[in-house]
Amino acid sequence: MSNIAEINDVYKSFDQGEHHLEILKGISLNIASGEIVALVGASGAGKSTLLHIMGLLERADSGDVIISGVPTRGLNDIKRTKIRRHEIGFVYQFHNLLPEFSALDNVIMPQLVAGVSNRDAKQRAEELLDKMGLSERITHLPSELSGGEQQRVAIARAIANRPRLILADEPTGNLDEKTGNDVMDILLNMSKEEGISALIATHNNTLAHRMDRVILLKDGKVKGNI
Repeated sequence: MSNIAEINDVYKSFDQGEHHLEILKGISLNIASGEIVALVGASGAGKSTLLHIMGLLERADSGDVIISGVPTRGLNDIKRTKIRRHEIGFVYQFHNLLPEFSALDNVIMPQLVAGVSNRDAKQRAEELLDKMGLSERITHLPSELSGGEQQRVAIARAIANRPRLILADEPTGNLDEKTGNDVMDILLNMSKEEGISALIATHNNTLAHRMDRVILLKDGKVKGNI
């Protein structure tokens, strides 16, 4: 089985005032095609930093990130953005929807940026939101939707461009238990239906063990599968 994403010996540190913080200390891991992997670890373990580096939102100090077989360390920002736009979808703890646009438009927009025609983008967005159980809510603004509904729109937006990899950072962390379970059901089911691999950071061990594999991140290092 081929790998959709690989991280090879990645280090990342930050300077905070007089302190030098080593966040990632030689991380190596891979996500196979169609695999859904949970990333667990205490706050401050480096989960968000790892997701940002894998998603090409930040650069590692050293090491490489390989997406769909393409090493990215030497790529310029334009090429990295192109890979991110077409290969990777993001879901955050806070949905990050554009507040002045409807649910439908929030799912249409990333497709237009990627060069999809308005007609095809609208059709894709309507189909996804219908699968999310939001067909009656597509004209609503984010402020008119519940937290769970907003996160479902965010999932639809993340998979709208048919990425090969979803990166999700605590996607249920801002939701109550029942709503969080419902949202995770949708994320897992849609990932499998669309054939998308996923790396999902979560504090919820019950949710984590519903996935194909669980990776523990501790003190900036991968401590193996659990």
